[in-house]
Amino acid sequence: MKYSFKIFSAFGIPVELHVSFLLLMILIYAVAILNLAPGIDLNAALLITLLFVTVVLHELAHSYVAQRYGIGIEKIILLPIGGVSAMEELPEDPGEELRISIAGPMVNFVIALICYGIYFAFAGSGYYPYIFEFLNNFALVNLILGAFNLIPAYPMDGGRVLRAILARRMSYLQATQTAASVGKFLAMFMAVVGIFWNFFLILIALFIYIGADAEYKEIMVSNILEGVKVEDMMTREVKTVKMETTVEEMLKIMLENKHMGYPVVDGQNLSGIITFHDISHAKQGEENKSITEFMSRDLVTVSPSELLIDAMAKLKQTGVGRLPVVENGQLVGIISRTDIMRAMEILKLKKNG
Repeated sequence: MKYSFKIFSAFGIPVELHVSFLLLMILIYAVAILNLAPGIDLNAALLITLLFVTVVLHELAHSYVAQRYGIGIEKIILLPIGGVSAMEELPEDPGEELRISIAGPMVNFVIALICYGIYFAFAGSGYYPYIFEFLNNFALVNLILGAFNLIPAYPMDGGRVLRAILARRMSYLQATQTAASVGKFLAMFMAVVGIFWNFFLILIALFIYIGADAEYKEIMVSNILEGVKVEDMMTREVKTVKMETTVEEMLKIMLENKHMGYPVVDGQNLSGIITFHDISHAKQGEENKSITEFMSRDLVTVSPSELLIDAMAKLKQTGVGRLPVVENGQLVGIISRTDIMRAMEILKLKKNG
């Protein structure tokens, strides 16, 4: 995610802090130190800080259990609304998803239990009353956080638990659709309540609604493209250019063909990609230079046997519009976002028909 930076790693998982989160914490401490708002003092600021520490533990619990089931975790991102674990894939086994989903809230409940245990065991001793009051508040906050996350509003933990339960009785896609619909309804309810009670609740509702819609679409795409390979949908006739092509010749080719990017080949072997953006770096007087001086050699490619859904993920990660299809070092085709969108429309019609 943009505007986030790594602060540490745990279980081999990078934990990143979003800039908005850092700004929020600076604001909270500034308000506490300068005494600008009633009810926000250093104790409250410390409580909020420790709350986000528990958010990290909450997300690490999800990630640890997911890793136990062989699901890779790209990173954990800390946002003002909580944490997000970026899984490389979603668990399709209902039992696995259920255990992954409840792992986070269970951490909150365990922290609350420990704090309450210490509070009730030593609070009456008369020593350090502020510490025990703090433990009581911290336990209560963790109880609320754990319970809130179990609200069946997909894609929150409770929504994922709901989908896992539904997936035992219906298809994974139907379970996701139902859980997402419940999540959207609860999000709209939260937004209405937020108008009259707390604006922050509106932000959470917006996050839930957008997240539910996005994850349902992702599952729908995975379902439509299941088993489809790159070679089934790739464009086999690819316009290529040779390494000895000059900048001036390249501009003419782009103007004639109305395409802004071309694979550069050495015989049958792919050597690089040249785009209009690359050519724009050429200075006046460099028209006769070879495009090899400006082309990109750092290539992201796919093989014909790769799944189309994996090619789609690569397109999304790299932010490019098309990927060369390479087999044994040779260019055999190209796959673009347009090819994938067209494939989805055709396959959707087939499944509905």
